[in-house]
Amino acid sequence: MDIKLIPLWTKKELIKAISATDPTDNFLVKEKTEILGVSINDKTIKKGDLFIPIKGNKFDGHNFIESAIKNGAVGVIASDFKLAKKYNALYVNDTKKALIKMAQFARKRFKGKTIAITGSTGKTSARYITSTILKKYGETHYSQGNNNNLIGVCLTLSRLPATKKYCVLELGMNHIGEIEELTKIVLPNIVLITNVSNSHIANFKNEKEIAEAKSEIFLGLKDPSSVILNADNKWSNLLFKKSKKAKTKIHFFGFKDNSKTKIIKIEDKKNGSIVSFNNIKNWHLKYLNSIQAINALAALSILNELNLDISIGMKIISEMKPLPGRGEIITINFECKNKSFLIDDSYNASPAAMGAALLSFYKSKSSLQDYETVIIISDMLELGKDAAKLHANLIPIIKKINPDILITLGSETLKIAIELNLNKKIISYHDIEQLLKDLPKILKPKQNILVKGSNGTGLWKLVNFVKNEYNYQESNNAA
Repeated sequence: MDIKLIPLWTKKELIKAISATDPTDNFLVKEKTEILGVSINDKTIKKGDLFIPIKGNKFDGHNFIESAIKNGAVGVIASDFKLAKKYNALYVNDTKKALIKMAQFARKRFKGKTIAITGSTGKTSARYITSTILKKYGETHYSQGNNNNLIGVCLTLSRLPATKKYCVLELGMNHIGEIEELTKIVLPNIVLITNVSNSHIANFKNEKEIAEAKSEIFLGLKDPSSVILNADNKWSNLLFKKSKKAKTKIHFFGFKDNSKTKIIKIEDKKNGSIVSFNNIKNWHLKYLNSIQAINALAALSILNELNLDISIGMKIISEMKPLPGRGEIITINFECKNKSFLIDDSYNASPAAMGAALLSFYKSKSSLQDYETVIIISDMLELGKDAAKLHANLIPIIKKINPDILITLGSETLKIAIELNLNKKIISYHDIEQLLKDLPKILKPKQNILVKGSNGTGLWKLVNFVKNEYNYQESNNAA
């Protein structure tokens, strides 16, 4: 029996939402034509999608209308009147503004609970964990990939079916006012701020200004509302004071006594962790380390605020693996049957996240004592005038790890290598391509390898190289 797909948008709804006109009166006139999705990319468009061509600084999506239609688009919105007539499209003055209006309309017709997650680090992992477990409680819509800016958030909301029960959105920022703009579109019922640190500090005067910018998320709260804050973060008191003005419920999670989700202990255990919190003892997360355990507890705090039974979520999380690039462990298999383990934390890096990854790596040494220890780090980007100082702050933990091999990529991590002057093997690179050429001479059996750096340095290419050139498996069962 064929499953009847419910249209995401009707013509009437769409025209109302974006104040559009239909110059030819032929928009969606074909028999059984229904909008099942929304896309701004002609290359990834799916059959049944509405195509919205966005004008950017370097491109104009209107140039790809014909390609989008060939690839399955059932309708188009255009801000060029001639093209609107040519392709039986709806006409608007500005397609970007139309997408924003669609997002606002979709949010207002949605009657479920909306959760907005932001933070300097951990927001993508927290969103991933939260959306994964919420699926067990009801139909859940959520951000895909890195869609956390204005276009990404609005695109996600434009795809939100009114029938879903939960919507989980990730909100990112790199300047003042960005979160305010997003939250007033999202209108969240629950807000989670994972933490505040000096990520993207190049665009801010100081860390306090970052905290204040993150607090803009409270300006869009929709009743009934809850705010979830990391009690152990140095800016928790500032965020608490800001959130009180929104007259919302406050839920702290962390080690501090004022935490509703109170952590008793977190211990790294092999490649996972053991967590005790509230009245729960020794909860085993098989594949999530102590860093990801914090995100897991934040997700459970969201369940708590939704009045859901957290035991279901705990069971799912205990078997959950991290996202690629965020602590996933890759087993490299060699012909001699000895293995090496690569911790892929290559997606991005801030000083706080880098320090936490190095500390977790230090703890992992105890279970892999007969393995050679290899650290591969690249520069942390967007740190502004404090870049040198913030990189230098990593020196004590690297000294403590005392790696057998240290590999650096970039000018700032080169300074770390020079300052360390370890009696071990240190290799520094200025570009990723040369590192990739030398990698086969570096990798060998029985190594424990950490890969951590900012996305813009291209260090992620190293992980792709390993996956393409070596016999590997995604595994979190090392040692």
